[in-house]
Amino acid sequence: MYRSRPKGDLKPESLNFMSSVEIDKELLLYDVLSTEAHVIMLHERKLLERKELKPILFELRKLLHEPNKLVIQGYEDIHEALEAHLVNKLGMEIGGRIQTGRSRNDQVILDIKMLTRDELNRLCLRIIRLVEGILEKAQENMNSIMPLYTHLQQAQIGNLSHYFLSYSEQLFRDLERLYNAYTKINKSPLGAGPIGGSSLPVDRERTALLLGFKGLVTNSIDATSSRDSIVEVLSALSILMITLSRIAEDFIIWSTQEFGYLEIADNFASTSSAMPHKKNPDPLELIRSKAAIVSGNLMTSLMILRGLPSGYNRDLQDLKKVLFDSLSLVYDSLGMIDAIVRTIIIHDRRMNQAVIDSFANSIDIAEQLVVKYGLSFRTAHRLVGSMVRVALDKKGLSLSSLSQDDIEHAIVGKSNELKAEEVLNILQETDPKEMLLSRAVQGSPNPRMQKAAIKISRIRLQKYMDKLIVRKKLLKTSLDTLTRVSWLYLNKK
Repeated sequence: MYRSRPKGDLKPESLNFMSSVEIDKELLLYDVLSTEAHVIMLHERKLLERKELKPILFELRKLLHEPNKLVIQGYEDIHEALEAHLVNKLGMEIGGRIQTGRSRNDQVILDIKMLTRDELNRLCLRIIRLVEGILEKAQENMNSIMPLYTHLQQAQIGNLSHYFLSYSEQLFRDLERLYNAYTKINKSPLGAGPIGGSSLPVDRERTALLLGFKGLVTNSIDATSSRDSIVEVLSALSILMITLSRIAEDFIIWSTQEFGYLEIADNFASTSSAMPHKKNPDPLELIRSKAAIVSGNLMTSLMILRGLPSGYNRDLQDLKKVLFDSLSLVYDSLGMIDAIVRTIIIHDRRMNQAVIDSFANSIDIAEQLVVKYGLSFRTAHRLVGSMVRVALDKKGLSLSSLSQDDIEHAIVGKSNELKAEEVLNILQETDPKEMLLSRAVQGSPNPRMQKAAIKISRIRLQKYMDKLIVRKKLLKTSLDTLTRVSWLYLNKK
């Protein structure tokens, strides 16, 4: 199609090496729609006659309903395949007019942006659904007492609801990043041409309006060769996958027999070919690996771009694969982890027993010594640490199991004013549920605070949902207008 200066055809190995048509299948719908908007604009600017416009629109409409009719083998990309299809159907004098006032350089980034817009909306909706499921689990598990961990060591007493709410907060930030990325993606590059615009009187605002874009990428060099908005999307996707990977890692650890806090539903677990007792959390393990792939795709995109001069370069073609792969992997991973969260089996007794057997109440005891007996926190810290050592020396007793004599031995020399009987009273009053209710700091695992946090989170989710509905409606309205205008010209005599 495009070989004017070079003699002969590309060698098959060169064509195969350069062709992106297999990847470009994802772009066919958007290439047809953008071509439709472009030729309508050309007609309205008197660059295309009605007798030329109607057959082009007719063939484009047919392809929207029968995309398999487009032959893609043997072409460098989907744009060449589409143009060749129209030339074969309508002849060069009509089919060959669709590239008037545009280039593959502004065309390809336009199509990528249209696809990415739709995918961002789909991903945002899937994150919202996942957060809804997480909030449901948080609501159900406010009384599921468990240890909280730092360094993967038991740290403080908390509950499972608090963990779920921490996931929802991270996902809200992921949602915000992807939601905001849409604004930068939703600027039209069409009409920028190869790099320096066109001498033809094309109307960039008209095509942007017909395709649902809010404004233009105004500078023609920037429009055709910049990909920072794509990198920003890949960055947001990578951060989101890190969030999912860390949730998956918690669930994997907590589902081991050593922890036994929860269990993956049978229909989301695999087994062993050799060991009949195995129940493996394979989908969660794959989420970890897919997080690595998506992060690798981000690095690939940065390395592709880092050495490029201004203007379009063919290197940019390979960004399509890493973007499309990442969008697909993230969408599937969100769906999988959402299904697992909603069906996960919680073992409350095992978690509660872990709290009883732990020293996770140590900081609560130290803080009570500060409040009731006026000790400095460092003194209380050393005193409780000595009690933990005594308990460990006595074959792993919990603090609440220590006798008055044990406490006397632990605190000797640590405080001149504190009596063992006073410490014993505090130990006997440290019920885990009461400890949680005593937590007054905002954002703590106090169930009363968690109820309020869940309520606020649901309001936040609804606001995002409402904004997404408006955004999708605006996009649909624009494309519906494109369809109506197209049919108007098709049926006009």
